[in-house]
Amino acid sequence: MAALWTALLLAGQATDVLTTALDRARGALESMPVSAGLLDAGGLTLLGGTKLLLVVGAGSALLLTARWAGRGHPASRMTFRLCLAAVQVATIGLAYISLSNIALLNSMLQ
Repeated sequence: MAALWTALLLAGQATDVLTTALDRARGALESMPVSAGLLDAGGLTLLGGTKLLLVVGAGSALLLTARWAGRGHPASRMTFRLCLAAVQVATIGLAYISLSNIALLNSMLQ
């Protein structure tokens, strides 16, 4: 389960970077302040690299807590479930953001 949601989070982050790049190529501005700052400071490379590091961190937390929960550590099951819920919410949020970016791109192409 941890690996699946980490892969989905990675796909969501990659889709967000791709749709952001396509929207920016058509003249759209980034509305998220942190992402806009990363884009201004280092372009898509910095944005994508930061998102990749976030996925690595979240995936590591998921995989470690899953491993500890499997060994019977008492608080690890709750920690794993909390980490899993956070990654699930972030992944679903990224899907929504990517769909919004696609809708924006579609409106710009018409």
